[in-house]
Amino acid sequence: MQNTLSEQKSLYLKQHENNPVNWQAYSDEIFEKAKQLNMPIFFSIGYSSCHWCHVMAHETFENQIAAEILNKYFIPVKIDREEFPGVDKRYQFYLHATGKRGGWPLSVFTLPDGRPFFGGTYFPPKPTHGLAAFTEIVVQLGKLYRENQKEAEKYANNFDAFMHKFTAFDGNLEDLRDFDFHSASEEFSKMFDTEFGGLGKDAKFPNIPVLSAMLDYYETDLYVRDFMNLTADMLCTSGIYDHVNGGFYRYAVDRQWTVPHFEKMLYDNAQNAMFLLQMYERSDNMLYFRIAEKTIDFILHEFNTDFGLIAATDADTLSDDGKLIEGYYYLYTETAMEPLKELVTLHEGVINVNDADYENYVRLEKHFDLLKDTNTREKPAKDTKIILSQNMLFCKTLLKMFEVSGKDYYLEQATALLNKMRHFHMEGATLFRINYAGDVMAHVTLEDYAYTINTLLEFLHVTKERNFLSEAAKLTQRAMDIFTKDGLIYLDIDKTVADTFDDSMPNPIGVFTGILLNYGDAMGIEDYGKTLDYAADRLIRYAGGHPTLFSNFMRYIN
Repeated sequence: MQNTLSEQKSLYLKQHENNPVNWQAYSDEIFEKAKQLNMPIFFSIGYSSCHWCHVMAHETFENQIAAEILNKYFIPVKIDREEFPGVDKRYQFYLHATGKRGGWPLSVFTLPDGRPFFGGTYFPPKPTHGLAAFTEIVVQLGKLYRENQKEAEKYANNFDAFMHKFTAFDGNLEDLRDFDFHSASEEFSKMFDTEFGGLGKDAKFPNIPVLSAMLDYYETDLYVRDFMNLTADMLCTSGIYDHVNGGFYRYAVDRQWTVPHFEKMLYDNAQNAMFLLQMYERSDNMLYFRIAEKTIDFILHEFNTDFGLIAATDADTLSDDGKLIEGYYYLYTETAMEPLKELVTLHEGVINVNDADYENYVRLEKHFDLLKDTNTREKPAKDTKIILSQNMLFCKTLLKMFEVSGKDYYLEQATALLNKMRHFHMEGATLFRINYAGDVMAHVTLEDYAYTINTLLEFLHVTKERNFLSEAAKLTQRAMDIFTKDGLIYLDIDKTVADTFDDSMPNPIGVFTGILLNYGDAMGIEDYGKTLDYAADRLIRYAGGHPTLFSNFMRYIN
């Protein structure tokens, strides 16, 4: 085998085309080849703007010795998670099921048929901080498969048994009449960091699906209201937001939100702006509106192409001496901040605003504009793939901005973006997930259908034009045909991933369930009752992992 990634369109895959690892692109033929050779598979899953993906690539995949070891024992397959989110979801869920934390790069070792028997995320080149060296793991697992194949199969079978039990259901929609939504909501509130905002006491991801689920309690629960205001304040003033250039970074590495990982993703900016607009509607806090507006304008300016909105900008930037350094483009010196030292704080070169007052922030913006104009560093690289689901997510945010602001410009932008998606990604009731500057990838997922339908229905709500309902109905029936079987809703056409939990984006199963609950009858969709039974069973069994299902069912029941 040879490295075949030069033939791919994905920026992430092309970043690895010169590795000595014999990378193969993901396809059905890989499994056939693995079975013929009786070789296990190593899946490495990530995305182009991921900092730790770059780190592992430089440390390990560019290393000749490490590559030779990996090539000897496994068929190496490199996957862009944004091309195949269902595959990523399957293996991320495997990590969670085996008691490990997910993330990227995702590293999974599987049998020739793709069933996992060991996995993790980043592995270092040498043992450190309790992590074994990558090559040691490869040798141990490679020898395990060669010398004791049944043992590897046993681990895979254990996961199969777990998934069979996990997806089995006997509940139904009527059971939700007795479901205690208040107790379920407390599962979410247990995650609250009431000191610094956000969820958990570790790195801070906005986790908008959970925050969105709690919006329904904003008016009636003072504890929730205080937490939500604090979290929105932190989003607007901390280091997770780029105060100079605009837009949100993916997450902050610390509990206080001070220092981020610097990649900027379309889906994060769409959701964070939407959340802040929803918070503005409830609180009248103009700072929330202002940061949402700046975020939307940043995306429209920096991410826009003739084909739609691109996926991301990189975390790493070339320094003046030609080295890739994380966040180099965005870092500032104490000297540069001297005129603002009473109003902002620098954490490792990252700007945090000391005061959440709107008027103070507006005064600061003039100084931020000056900093932006004097920055001569090279901008981070862009991943220019156009992803249907994420564009539709941002399209919905544009519609919300139009509703809140009353500015026709945002409705015009939403309509223009929808028309681009119709032109390049939609053919009748068939959707195409990704467009590479006119070269369309035919692969599609429930995520694309659910988010597209949801946005079309939002257009119906905003414009009152009935043609959006008929368009949504055709797509919904098509999704029922290709993603459901015996009541189960699958994330992929191959029907291998029946359920995972919400993560950084709303679970497509939760979004699709909301569509059926609110519009199934109006759209004339047939035989979706069992699908709702399955979704209700998911919420009853695993409420803490399903904030999107929680929100949709609570509004339906109440």
